Amino acid sequence: MNNILGFNNINGYQYANTPYFNGQFNRQALRPAADQFFFIRFFWSISEDGTENQLDNL
Repeated sequence: MNNILGFNNINGYQYANTPYFNGQFNRQALRPAADQFFFIRFFWSISEDGTENQLDNL
């Protein structure tokens, strides 16, 4: 799981190439594509007698 509490994360800023009329450079916040991420993993070992798995071969 990533960002369980749902914070509004900012990874950095992208600044304009030229300054605004007051000398400040405009910026845009770089945010992740998804606010929250969930990943479910499932392992399934198939063997002839149902007792062996491939973890011993790793």
